This record gives sequence, C-alpha cells and structure tokens, in this order.
Amino acid sequence: TFESSKNQILTIINFSTSLPGPSLSLAKNDAYFFSLASRDNYLQNMKFQLRPYQKQAVDKIGDQNTIVKMPTGSGKTFVAAEFIKQGLKKRSLISASSLASSADSTSAALFLVPACDLVAQQRRAIEAWIGRDHYVAEYMGGKSSPSRRFDVLVSTPQAFLILQQVEAEKKLFAWSNFFACVFDECHHIIKDHPYRVIAQGINAWQSHYNNRIQILGLSASLTYAVGHKAVEAALGNLCYDLSVTNMISPTEEELMSAGYTPKDDVI
Repeated sequence: TFESSKNQILTIINFSTSLPGPSLSLAKNDAYFFSLASRDNYLQNMKFQLRPYQKQAVDKIGDQNTIVKMPTGSGKTFVAAEFIKQGLKKRSLISASSLASSADSTSAALFLVPACDLVAQQRRAIEAWIGRDHYVAEYMGGKSSPSRRFDVLVSTPQAFLILQQVEAEKKLFAWSNFFACVFDECHHIIKDHPYRVIAQGINAWQSHYNNRIQILGLSASLTYAVGHKAVEAALGNLCYDLSVTNMISPTEEELMSAGYTPKDDVI
C-alpha cells in the first residue's frame, strides 16, 4: 500500500505475505515503513527465493498460455517476473548460438497493468527480481515513450495500443518484438476493456505471421459472474480470448504451509 505524505511516499511492506522466500517472513503483525528509494535498495540487495507454490507455478507454465490464479499478496508478480527472467535467459543463450531463428530473436516481454498507479510499482518489482542488467521500461499516458531497446515494458493497455499506432514505424513496439505478454488482473478481459483489444490483436498477428507470443494471465478472482452457469461461461470466454490451455491455482494448504497469510496491507 502506497500513501502520499507531502513529497515523500511511504511504503508499507508486510514481509510475511508480499515477498517470496521463507527467510523473509517476520512476526505475524510486523510492518515496516520505507521510502520508495529505501524499498528499492532493499529489494535489490535481497537474495530472492521463490516459495514452493510459486516455483511450482513457474515450472507448470512451461511453454503454454497460462492463467495463474493466486490470492492477493501471495506473490503473483514474482511468478510472472521469474517467468520473464527465464524467457530472457533462454533467448540470450539462443541468440548467442548459430541456432537462433526469427522467432527466438524476439527480445522483450510486455507486462500490462490495468491502472496507472500500478505501472511504477510493478516495474520496480520486476526490475528487482530480474536484475538491473536488464532494462525494464515503463509507459502510460502522459509519459514519453521508451527511446531505447528494453527487455521488459510495463504499460497500461490503452496507452500501449496508442503507442503502437503513433509509433508504428518503430519495431520496438510491434508484436514481432515480444516473446511474451503478461496480463495483470486478467479478469478485466471479460469486460469491454483494452485488454480484450490487445488479446485480439495478438491473436490476429499470430494468425497472419504464423508466429507466437506466449500469454500469462494473473488474477486473484477470475470472474465477476455469479452463479454456476454464468461463472462457467465467463471462464470459457476468458480462456478463449487469451488462448489459454493451462490454469494453475495453488491449494490453500500449499499456500499456508509456505508461509502465506492473508493481509490487507500488502504490495
């Protein structure tokens, strides 16, 4: 949770729920306040380790289009960050060999968030996880577009759609530059939302160029629907729009045994 106080933004970090790794768990009610700069330095200096259910989720993603359903504060972002990190490492190794194809040479991941106030937050979390050897750019309405090649772009969906149109001549923002697209809070795609437009754009591009962008959806609640039939229909539409063939959701026992406890104030 981020709160503004004059010119300084303080961050409440609940270590027992928001950060991966059993070594990071503190007393149940402990919360610490950091400036954003202090928080970023802290994250950069930590040796991250995925919790068992997070590692299992990453392993199960494989090369499939996947939705990861996990409760708020259980570390969905870290699952996505590790997925991206592994994808970047794979492409780095392939591009260094003589076996690289045009599909393997796609260099970046797109991480979409539904609200502007999540852009910088998720950019910092991803950068902390994958390391500053990789450039993680951010974009939203009112900001200048990235001017150099990035490894990850964190953006709001509508701003990215406009960016693709306005700077269509730049391969930097073309689908051919991306190997993966992460939809944070992917349940928004069920509504009349820019997420749906982007998913349709990816599907059209893949059909035309016979190429592929891997999709990863993240959500704590997959649908707004009520009633069995409505929920079933909504989930079907969600999986269809994202071309999802794989859904991962840790059990409550797996979450609790790894140290997850539900909290309100989490990043």
